[in-house]
Amino acid sequence: MKNTGIYRLPFYLLISLLLFSCNTFNGYKITGTITNAASVKVYLEDVLGEAPIIIDTSVIIDNKFSLENYAAKGIYRLRFGEDINNSVFIFLDKKDKINIDADFNALQQYKITGSPASASIHELTVVSKRNFAALNQIAEQLRTATPKTKDSLLTLLNTGKKNQIEYIKKFVDAEKNNDVACFALNFMGPMMQDEVPYLISITEKLHLAEPESKFINLTYQQFKQYSDELLAQEEGGIALNSNAPDIILQSPQGDSIQLKNLQGNYVLLDFWASWCQPCRMENPNVVALYKKYHDKGFEIFSVSLDANEEQWKMAIKKDGLIWKNHGSDFSGWNSAPAQMYSVKSIPATFLLDKKGKVIAKNLRGEELSAKLAELFSTEK
Repeated sequence: MKNTGIYRLPFYLLISLLLFSCNTFNGYKITGTITNAASVKVYLEDVLGEAPIIIDTSVIIDNKFSLENYAAKGIYRLRFGEDINNSVFIFLDKKDKINIDADFNALQQYKITGSPASASIHELTVVSKRNFAALNQIAEQLRTATPKTKDSLLTLLNTGKKNQIEYIKKFVDAEKNNDVACFALNFMGPMMQDEVPYLISITEKLHLAEPESKFINLTYQQFKQYSDELLAQEEGGIALNSNAPDIILQSPQGDSIQLKNLQGNYVLLDFWASWCQPCRMENPNVVALYKKYHDKGFEIFSVSLDANEEQWKMAIKKDGLIWKNHGSDFSGWNSAPAQMYSVKSIPATFLLDKKGKVIAKNLRGEELSAKLAELFSTEK
C-alpha cells in the first residue's frame, strides 16, 4: 500500500480524543447578569492596536449573556452596546470563568468574580473616578474664585493631584498582576507629565518581569521613545533633577551676583531681555509671585540677553523688578549662561529647589503660580 504520510488513528481512539478535548476546554468563559439591557449586544475587544478589534460577541437575552472562546492572556475591553462609555476592562487568562453582575443604567457599579486581576481593575477605576471627580469640581471652582479663595483652592487641587499619584504608586507596588499594574499608570491622567522618571523606571521593571506581555511591551516602548526624545532635546542642556550650573554675573550696580549663593531657597532662574515682548508681559506675574513668596524663601535670579546696558536698566526700573539678582554679560544670544543652559528662545525659566536642582522648566502664568503654591503649601 502506498504510504500517504498520514498516521491513521483507530476510529474509537479519534472519538475519545475529541471527547477528551471537549471536556478539558481551557479557554475563557465570561457570563453575566445585566438588568435593563434587553437585546443589547456585548463585545469583547482587543484595544491595544490602532483600532479596536472585536474578538467575540454575544447578546443579552433575559438579562443574561455568555462568551466562551480562546484569547491570548491580557487586558481586554468588554463593551455593552455601541457607546464605548458603557464598557469595563477585564484581564483574561486561560481557564478564567468570569461573572459580571450589573444594572445597565449604572454599569460602573458592576460586581465581578472569578478574576482577582479584573477585580483589581474595578477597584482602580472606582477610586480614580472618584478622585478625578473631586479634582474637576475644584478646577471648576477656580474659574470663578476670588483672589481671597484662590490660594486655598490651588492648595486643595495640588493636594488632590498628589493623592491620586500616591494612590497609583501604592496600587502598582501592591498589585500582583504585572499587566494590571502597568494598566494603572494610565490613571495618573494629566499628572503623568510630572512623573516621567518614575514612569520610565517602573515600565522598565515591569517589562523585565513580563517581557512577553503585549500590553506592557507597548507601554514600555512608548515611554522609552519619550525618554529618548527628552534626552535628545536636553543634549547639551540642563535635564530635570540635575544640578543647575553656577552663574556669576555683574548686577546693574556693578556688584557680583552668583546663582549658588541662593541655595536654601526656591529659585526661579529667568532668562529674559528688555526687547522681548512676551518677557515683559510675563514680568507683572513674576513680580506678584516674588512679593507673595519672597519672605517664605523664594528668590529670582534674572539673566538678561540684552546687549544695551541702558535699555536693560530702564526695563528693570519700568517693570518694577525689585529683586537684587539681575545680571547680564551684554552678549545677546551669545550670552555665556544662555549657551550653558541651551536657551534657544525667551522667556525661558528653570525652577530650582533648595539644593539647586532643576525641578521644573518654562513655567509661566498660572502654571508657575500653581507650582509655587504647591511647594510652599508643604512649608512650615
